[in-house]
Amino acid sequence: MSVPAIRNYLRALGGGEAGNGPADAELIARFAAHKDESAFELLVWRHAPLIQAVCRAVLRDHHAAEDAAQATFLVLARKAATFANRGSVVGWLYRVARRISVRHARQRARLPASATFDQVPGRESADPAAAEYAKALCAEVDRLPERYRVPVLICFFEGLTHAEAARRTGWPIGTVAGRLSRAKELLARRLSRRGVAMGAVALPVAGGNFVGSTARAAVAYARGSVASLASPTVLTLAQGATTTMTTTLLKLTAAAAAVMCAVTGGVWAFGPSAEATGEPQVEASRPGAAAPAAPVPQAEPKAAERNAGAAQRALSANNLKQIMLAMHNYHDAYGHFPTDILDKNGKPLLSWRVAILPYIEYDALYKQFKLDEPWDSDNNKKLLKQMPRIYRVGIEPADSVATYYQVIAGQGTAFEPGNKLKLTDVTDGTSNTIGVLEAGPPVEWTKPADIAYDPKKAFPKLDGPFQNVRMVAMLDGSARAMNPAVKADVFEKFVTRADGEVVDIDETKPDLKATTKEDKELAAKLSKENVELAKQVAELITLREKLLLRAAEKAGQGASLDRLLQENEGLKHYIEQVKKEIERMKQELDK
Repeated sequence: MSVPAIRNYLRALGGGEAGNGPADAELIARFAAHKDESAFELLVWRHAPLIQAVCRAVLRDHHAAEDAAQATFLVLARKAATFANRGSVVGWLYRVARRISVRHARQRARLPASATFDQVPGRESADPAAAEYAKALCAEVDRLPERYRVPVLICFFEGLTHAEAARRTGWPIGTVAGRLSRAKELLARRLSRRGVAMGAVALPVAGGNFVGSTARAAVAYARGSVASLASPTVLTLAQGATTTMTTTLLKLTAAAAAVMCAVTGGVWAFGPSAEATGEPQVEASRPGAAAPAAPVPQAEPKAAERNAGAAQRALSANNLKQIMLAMHNYHDAYGHFPTDILDKNGKPLLSWRVAILPYIEYDALYKQFKLDEPWDSDNNKKLLKQMPRIYRVGIEPADSVATYYQVIAGQGTAFEPGNKLKLTDVTDGTSNTIGVLEAGPPVEWTKPADIAYDPKKAFPKLDGPFQNVRMVAMLDGSARAMNPAVKADVFEKFVTRADGEVVDIDETKPDLKATTKEDKELAAKLSKENVELAKQVAELITLREKLLLRAAEKAGQGASLDRLLQENEGLKHYIEQVKKEIERMKQELDK
């Protein structure tokens, strides 16, 4: 398909140019459902320059890079039907291209010179400095978290504007801008350590022959028959990557299932919540609803003596996500984040927690409040005891009317008093800015009181409710556990919405130990299972060894070099991983 034909296809789908056309995910879905070659060709046209550049940075050879790039798109075609929820298409293509290129480079290094592709003079390294820069840049982009990598690939490599990138990814423009800004600062800092300065990235337009032939080969590969549409090398690379991904997926699925079973079991130990079961909550505040069974009163332990186990963390994360979902729904309705309910003079009367009641299915309770009266008026104070379940951490006394779920309100935050702020005002990116957090001291849930922040003063001290973790919800709706020992000046950067500071949020992860009874029981169970699994691995390795010995006996009878190289690489990688795991276990056991 020519460039004019691609543009005509874009117009037919509702967009005039690549950046304004249908999202990548829509094209993948169209290809998976109907094997729409034009949709796949548009994907290749959009991303081929980037993928070819990534492959060249690793392989330093034009022909080898084209083979690796084509193999990457073939794998995408084969995996299209199972692509849902795997993140962005460009991020996925980048990772697969890097993986295939590295594997191909190792294979080529082990083959005699006569067995490698002939290089095109002047094409593989016309500018050694540019080649070194590309190699360093790709290596550092590889280290970025996915949320930072994607905007770099789309805006910095492919040249899309923030608005086009927002349409392509489905993120708000502010999120794209904030993440790109943070990513570029991270890259600049990391590249400077290598003695490399940030520069512009110029990607050539992919040749029409590559785009068209790759799309045709991809359609055939997805159907299980490629014939002469792709070279044997491309097919070998694609098949190797597909096999590796399938094996990895099986491992990840089994691990995820084990974790989900453990976490789900822990949540049900609390009693199935409305969010966990999908059933409506039964609350006394709803007309005709039966009153919930009152929890057994208990003394609330000090935070210094309390740890959040896996079940508690799951419960807290679910509460935070529900609150953030309500905030987003409120934002959709009013065009800004929820604020405290004010009187005509701007004095706060009721908390934002009351304002979002209709969005957490507490309309009946919301209608009982007198919104022109303060939270502690005779009418409103009576409603304190009807605190919604998602405002409870689960460790409070039965008669508690105070909540740990608060926002940080102050100058420069997303909940700056006196301002009705929007998602687009969060230029640091919604995934990098805290919305709601689980912190104390707790406040009456209807009271317009939260954690006060003043950039000119010391960051406020955050108490409990748990000593081993601080649960937070980011403005993008995700919930995560943070280390409560994170320094105040670092934590402050996640509170302000537009400070431009770059902090890798993964560095705030807590080092969670099995301290609660449920976690210790789970740890003991998993340890026993791991011993049994290790025995199975040993048995399989013994069987594999026997098969390798048989294969070695037939090696001189025309064995596949690619297959042997792939096997060799896989075994070496496995040995390295096992060595690292053994070293890690030794260090932990020697503590």
